[in-house]
Amino acid sequence: MDKLSITSVNKVTLPFISKEENNFTIGLLDYSKKLMRDLVSKFSLSLYNFHQSRLAHYKRVVDKLNERNVIVNTSTRIPNAASVSISESIWNDIIVKLELFEIRKGYLNQEVSLNSLAKDIGTNHSYLSKTINSVKGKSFKNYLNDLRISHAYLELKRDSKMRKFTIEAIAFENGFKSAESFSKKFKEKYEIYPSQFLKTLEA
Repeated sequence: MDKLSITSVNKVTLPFISKEENNFTIGLLDYSKKLMRDLVSKFSLSLYNFHQSRLAHYKRVVDKLNERNVIVNTSTRIPNAASVSISESIWNDIIVKLELFEIRKGYLNQEVSLNSLAKDIGTNHSYLSKTINSVKGKSFKNYLNDLRISHAYLELKRDSKMRKFTIEAIAFENGFKSAESFSKKFKEKYEIYPSQFLKTLEA
């Protein structure tokens, strides 16, 4: 007896089974086809929604960065990921999460460290360190201190209440554990001690 293809079952009645069995078989095949179409459709929709969600996420990040005027030409700011032996996908993910770290002012946490930040953004400390060194042009420690000092400088100019704080209190508010360390880093960056800077603001 010649073999019948699956598609032919819909067109003929199989001679070796009853009419009821034949109808059941045809119905089962129709159901299977419909189920397969539904699964493919749902998978495609899910994949589309996932990509749209990721695009929306990155757009929000870029919009935030544009508001802060920290976006520059990436062709000059960001070197090739291969130059530090990191895959492009991991590289891009770390960069985006570093920008989110800055937007959320995570650097104000006194306890943040290279290891803790690496864990928070889902990478290892080696990849994070390499990315910061390459993209920011500085070590993690200097990167953190620069963010804190820049924040302190802007807040002191903006917030008259903070200008009434002691140097130690200002240091703590901006992520430093001591007034001495804060004053030293402030002087290195702006060539003036914070105590002197406060006097210029009150003048």
